Amino acid sequence: MNYIRPTDVKTPRKNVKSVHVLYDGAEDSFSLAVLNWVDESGESKDKLALRWNGSEASPKGYPSAMGNPSWFIIPEKLESVLRERAMELNEREGKAKAINLSNKIIEHVSQVKVHEKSPFGFTTYTIPKSENVHKSELDELENLLKQNMIFFLKTDDPDDAFDLGLNG
Repeated sequence: MNYIRPTDVKTPRKNVKSVHVLYDGAEDSFSLAVLNWVDESGESKDKLALRWNGSEASPKGYPSAMGNPSWFIIPEKLESVLRERAMELNEREGKAKAINLSNKIIEHVSQVKVHEKSPFGFTTYTIPKSENVHKSELDELENLLKQNMIFFLKTDDPDDAFDLGLNG
């Protein structure tokens, strides 16, 4: 691949704190992502953003800022349309299961973080057997979650547990 992966595009650094990709069309296509965006006042907000990924001839894609790949922030009036279209494309391209599961887990984790009182956060999320997740999809899910600093223990036994002795 001769393009910059959307998870690696964090420009401008003072504003983009994290990138959660909703759709990655790969080379010669576009990506749609939710950025954790910090504005001039220091307030953090989730912003939907879009970029053209690039190609062999133009690997940095568009837009770029001072020679670095960057994102275009989507106006709020267009957000729902683009989110829906990204999900449709994921369905059509066979990427939906892992991305949809990662979105559910990331939302679950973000709700836990709201109530978190320590630097460590632990929670559980059980993928229902009805989801029929294959190993390749589980591997893709694990990679998507790692990009968001979420790590998990895979087990087939719902009674599996572990104790880290961190009192919380």
